[in-house]
Amino acid sequence: MKILLFIFFLFPSLAIAGKTEAISYLKTGQYEKAVKEFEILASGGDTKAMVTVGELHYSGKLGSNDYEQAHAWWYQAYKAGNADALSNIGVLYRDGKGVEQNLEVAYNIFLIVHMRGLGGQNTQIRNNGNLRKTIARLDQERVKKALCYSEEYVYRYIDSKGKSVEPTKQGEIRIKNKSWWLEDELPNYECT
Repeated sequence: MKILLFIFFLFPSLAIAGKTEAISYLKTGQYEKAVKEFEILASGGDTKAMVTVGELHYSGKLGSNDYEQAHAWWYQAYKAGNADALSNIGVLYRDGKGVEQNLEVAYNIFLIVHMRGLGGQNTQIRNNGNLRKTIARLDQERVKKALCYSEEYVYRYIDSKGKSVEPTKQGEIRIKNKSWWLEDELPNYECT
């Protein structure tokens, strides 16, 4: 019994110590050491650590920009429910980095994070900035096209990295028909 209690109390303190050390390395620009510590935390399921490792790859702080590695880490965190990771994946699709550019999917990712209120306040602030940047790059016809996708389609697209994606299936609610919109917020149009 004493051993179980010791293990129970030891692991949280190791995680806290590891995070403190990782953050310290990050703040002092020791990115190689930081990534090793964050990878240990990530292997234990810490989605913030996964997002941070992805950001280090994305920003090129580990050498050259590695968008595919950033995507891999963010995808892992997204699958574990991290909203920042989902929004970051939207950035990759918006900018065509590590994946084929798809502004409609990026728009929907940012819209889903926003309308579902995923993540905390900082996530929402960053995400909404990304949503505005993406809207500025889309004309009305492309926005209408994007809103004809279903949320499930967007997730299938993310899961397949845009390859061999089944279109919106019968019975799936198109994003334009979601209950989160205010009355008359969207123009009335049919999806083709």
